[in-house]
Amino acid sequence: MRAALCLMIVCLALTAPACAEKPVLYNYVVILTDDQGWGTTSMVYDPAVAESASDFFETPHLARLAERGMRFTQAYAAHPNCSPTRAALQTGKSPAALHLTDIVERHRGPLYEGNRLIPPTHISGLPASEQTIAELLKAKHPQYRAAHFGKWHLGAGGPEKHGYDASDGNVGNGPGYRKTNLPDDPKLAFSMTRSANDWMTAQVEEGRPFYLQVSHYATHLPYQSRPATERRFRNKAPGERHQNVAFAAMIADMDEAIGQLIAHIDELGIGDRTYIIYTADNGTFPTNDAGNINGPLRGSKATVWEAGVRVPFVVVGPGVAKGSVSRQPVITMDVLPTICELAGIDAVPAGVEGGSVVGVIESKPGAEVERVRDVFVFHWPHYQHQKKSKPDTTLIDLATNHKLHYWWETGTVQLFDLKTDLAESRDLAATQPRRAAQLKAKLHDYLRDVDARLPEPNPDFDPAKDPALKHK
Repeated sequence: MRAALCLMIVCLALTAPACAEKPVLYNYVVILTDDQGWGTTSMVYDPAVAESASDFFETPHLARLAERGMRFTQAYAAHPNCSPTRAALQTGKSPAALHLTDIVERHRGPLYEGNRLIPPTHISGLPASEQTIAELLKAKHPQYRAAHFGKWHLGAGGPEKHGYDASDGNVGNGPGYRKTNLPDDPKLAFSMTRSANDWMTAQVEEGRPFYLQVSHYATHLPYQSRPATERRFRNKAPGERHQNVAFAAMIADMDEAIGQLIAHIDELGIGDRTYIIYTADNGTFPTNDAGNINGPLRGSKATVWEAGVRVPFVVVGPGVAKGSVSRQPVITMDVLPTICELAGIDAVPAGVEGGSVVGVIESKPGAEVERVRDVFVFHWPHYQHQKKSKPDTTLIDLATNHKLHYWWETGTVQLFDLKTDLAESRDLAATQPRRAAQLKAKLHDYLRDVDARLPEPNPDFDPAKDPALKHK
């Protein structure tokens, strides 16, 4: 009796929150793949589009992951190249607003010199002034720990200068190229997974909630896979659309590594308090596969056609309906505000363009992603000659799903209706000039609002020396 009375007195003496039930501090695992297009998985990613599944590649673990949660059929990377998307994921801000519209180490050479336009300068690393997901979580809940394994490609001292307690360092593409990865660890997929699993084990043993990002080097070129995996696909009958053995083997090994990560989460018994978000940094490189590796989409990475920016996006976690599908448009910048809402972080930093998808993944009636704007803008003011890519900024009207391309060299526009023309094959600009003009105005308003850097005419341009001529 006395013990109970003492306990009551202690509770009354303390503030109410101290005696109230503590909020759940969830774990967050973000899996980011490299150059993985929308149509590269073996699951029918969009039930309405049969070609959203590959007829040759095998990704059973990713398929099972999708069956554990919600997949978004219209999900986008923030940019058609990796560094800008990675910065957008960390900060919730667009590449245009960050002034990071190309990879961090590319600033000169034929992609910047001798062209019809002079591409704008861009920053060379993630600014220290920008708050990352890791920093926001730890500021709100000091018990959190954060780790980043795999490809960083944001310079600026690496993850541990931006709120992460453990990482593979300030790495770019290089480690994914090494021949020493072979034969057992292609693209470092298995060693980075072991590092991630060991780190998760340590956090669970210490009773700490965590944020973990695993950033794969696959499926970026060059091809790497285990010999046995490649033999398996060489002996497999080719599909009608896809026959690329080297790519199939590489993505299958990556899929197995992702499966090992998910299995370890289950083994640790933390699945009921862990959210997993899986997406990619941009679409796949150009290929000659029938139907395109990227699915029934036009273009490739380094372009802002759909194949350059439309990517997989899956969320698994507490309260997410298994095997569910959402047609809500989502984008890389949504990751940060989503985690902030789940973690009870009331205010996101100024300039965040993403919106929380919590209401959508919890299947709340009528839930939509609330954003500061009703458009997605993909700002690509650069050249990528080997990929037939020229400066092109696009805008998607989220209300109507119309997409406008603005070509900087000519000032011309193209307009497509993604609801009926996923392949962007029927230009509507001439037949819907009013809509085209309205969206063009919105596009330029956006670029002005975020103080985006724009390409400028090159007064010394010589058509006979156009760098693009080498790649015709």
